[in-house]
Amino acid sequence: MELSRHEFELFRDYIYSICGLVIAENKQYLIRQRLEPLALASGCVNFSEYYRKVTESSLSGERSRTEGPPETKNRFQEQIINAITTNETSFFRDRHPFTAFKECILPMLNDRVCERKQRQQSRKGPKVRLWSAGSSTGQEAYSLVMLIKEYSENAGRENLFPRIPVSMEDFVILATDISTEMLARAMAGEYNDTEMKRGLNPERVNAYFKKQGKRWVISSSIRSMVEFRQINLIRPFAMLGGFDVIFCRNVLIYFDIETKVRIIGQFYEMLSDKGFLVLGATENIYGITDRFDSVHHGETLFYQKKG
Repeated sequence: MELSRHEFELFRDYIYSICGLVIAENKQYLIRQRLEPLALASGCVNFSEYYRKVTESSLSGERSRTEGPPETKNRFQEQIINAITTNETSFFRDRHPFTAFKECILPMLNDRVCERKQRQQSRKGPKVRLWSAGSSTGQEAYSLVMLIKEYSENAGRENLFPRIPVSMEDFVILATDISTEMLARAMAGEYNDTEMKRGLNPERVNAYFKKQGKRWVISSSIRSMVEFRQINLIRPFAMLGGFDVIFCRNVLIYFDIETKVRIIGQFYEMLSDKGFLVLGATENIYGITDRFDSVHHGETLFYQKKG
């Protein structure tokens, strides 16, 4: 199915409007490859017909959301988002950000838990909240849970915190993604052999997974620590509440500067005092905001909200 330049521009603008992704001028092939199966499955003979069907459905969806229950979904819109979003991920991806989390951020979070437990009337409670934004199939969130579990167990064995020992129950982890397809896979917690070989050592495989047929299933103790929700970052998301750490890695690269400013501004408002923001290796906040301090730990650069 051929995709004309005009059709490409229509779909590029539509995709930007629904999820903020910026499709480069030279990515016409990407639109064609990702959307052609959807167009054919919907019974369309060309992209113009498919665009009319998608946009008419969007208008109908807007009316139903106004007149009916707010949870009404646009099927075509979700299909396009699932098809067009990039979902490259792995356990402990890039390694060094997780090393920084383990060696630098986690000890400070432990101190934060202890301080909050000592307050008799803490408005936010003692729990530390972490957010994996753009979590894809869940490996990032589950990697964080593994590190928290190992840290709390080591702290108990070494009697590092005899007065107020840190535990798994002191942490809450939220993982969000725009793709319902990726969220379904993340919630299932099932991975194939190739995914298991990317980032996991044998000790963690044995400790946290069980083989069921051709799939590896993550243990319920790890899976139950993570709440998954669908969130579109170009829409307001302050209703998620406050967080002590936000991981938003390799997500901002797909947005324009205006969208980045809006997202980072919301992150700032939602982070607790001295809260942490971890971005991807090729991402930074320079030219976007000056309300964070840069922190270097080994190969990792992350940001701490100014108190």
